[in-house]
Formats: sequence, structure tokens, C-alpha cells
Amino acid sequence: MNHKKIVIFDLDGVLLDSEPIYIAMNMRFFKELGATGITLEDYDRFIGISATTMWATIKEKAGLSQTVEELKSMERELKHKTLGEAALVPTDGIVPFLEHLQQAGHTLAIASSSLQKNVQLILGKLGLAKYFDLVVTGEDVVKGKPEPDIFLKVARHYGCPPEDCVVIEDSANGVKAAKAAGMACLAYFNPHSGKQDLSKADFIFDRFDDKKLYERIG
Repeated sequence: MNHKKIVIFDLDGVLLDSEPIYIAMNMRFFKELGATGITLEDYDRFIGISATTMWATIKEKAGLSQTVEELKSMERELKHKTLGEAALVPTDGIVPFLEHLQQAGHTLAIASSSLQKNVQLILGKLGLAKYFDLVVTGEDVVKGKPEPDIFLKVARHYGCPPEDCVVIEDSANGVKAAKAAGMACLAYFNPHSGKQDLSKADFIFDRFDDKKLYERIG
């Protein structure tokens, strides 16, 4: 894998250990909505999935009166506000890893289910925007992860075959999407991202200073 690659990063749970922030926020929000039957176990299954699917499931389970679009809109505003107020730090070891990839001549992109404004807010607060050549978000595709569309859009942007792309993901849905796109997938086991089945990935690691991770990309 030593020729130049497009290395595509998921954002939440990979560049930023964001799930603890979102879990606390959403569990409070569910209570306010009266969706008290939603457990942390339910929530694990929502990680890395589209907001439409998540809210359709919660609306049905909790019998909420709001439409799915209203619930998504309320959560969007809440998330942007929460991220704006939170102290954000990059995941341990991610900055040296990004430096290494950039110096090795690889092209770095982001493919995140989050909103563009949240991605830009996070990258700005983390000081990581300078590493990434392209940002594709859930707003840019019709079908989100676990469908491969978001990753294929990155490949099309560069006019390169999927086998020249490597995806870094932390969720079962993200891994499924990367493999469905025909890309190599290196899965970051983040204990805060819930019980994610990463077994379909080509390689699983739990720290960004893992030598094997560096060797995998070259």
C-alpha cells in the first residue's frame, strides 16, 4: 500500500471523541421529549447511522407527536449549540498521524454523516482544517452510511478507483459503507463509540500511535 492514497476520515469518534458529548446531550433531549424508553443500548445502534433512521425509530418507539423532520431540526440546533459550548480536543495521537500522512504525500479527506456547519465548527476548534483537502457530509448524498455513497463521492471527486482509497472509521455502519464502496477500511476501536462490530474491517487498532497503523498506509 505504499503508493499515494486518498485517506478518508470519519469525523465523530475518530478525529474527535465526540460520542460522550452527544450521548449526554441526546439522553437529556430524549427525556425532555418524553422518550424515556430509549436506553443506552438503543443509542449504541444509532451511532454512525443517518439522523432520519434514528429519529424515525425513536418516534415510533416512543410515540412522539413531532414529525421526523422536526425532531431532526431540533437535534441539529441542539448539537450545534452543544459543540459551540464544549471544550474540544483532538483524539490522542491523531495530529502526529495526520502530519505523517500529509508528509508522505497522501491526500486527506473527510466523509462524515454530520452537518457541514458542525464539521467546520469542530475542525476549526480542533485546529485540524489545514490537513484536509475535501469535506463531504451527509448533506451531500441521498443515502447515508451504511450505504457506500459518501465514500464513492470522495473517490469520484478525485477521479480515482475505490481501491486507491483507505477509510478510517469507528462505527459498524461506517465500516459497512467503506467495504460496500470497495475500499480498504482501518477501524479505530473507540470504547466511547458503543458496542460497534468492526469485524468487517481490514485492520482494527485502538490507538493512533500504533506502528502497524502507520505501516498499513505507508
